[in-house]
Amino acid sequence: MLITSIRDYVQLKGRASLQDIARHFRLPESAVTQMLAFWIKKGTIKLAEQNQPLFCQTNQCHSCSSCDFTHHVEYVWS
Repeated sequence: MLITSIRDYVQLKGRASLQDIARHFRLPESAVTQMLAFWIKKGTIKLAEQNQPLFCQTNQCHSCSSCDFTHHVEYVWS
């Protein structure tokens, strides 16, 4: 079942961003958010938000004008 696969993915990684999870499962972020909300409610996964600027770690672009690193959300295994 997909919802348990998402739980297992976060458990395996320990910490994963919404974008990473959605990309891994080839799903829209809105669908992944709903499934993660289920696990947050259960207390299995926690939401960790960082409101400080982050820097691009992929170095695949020449500028970060299309990236919003001011508000970064990660899901952490509890």
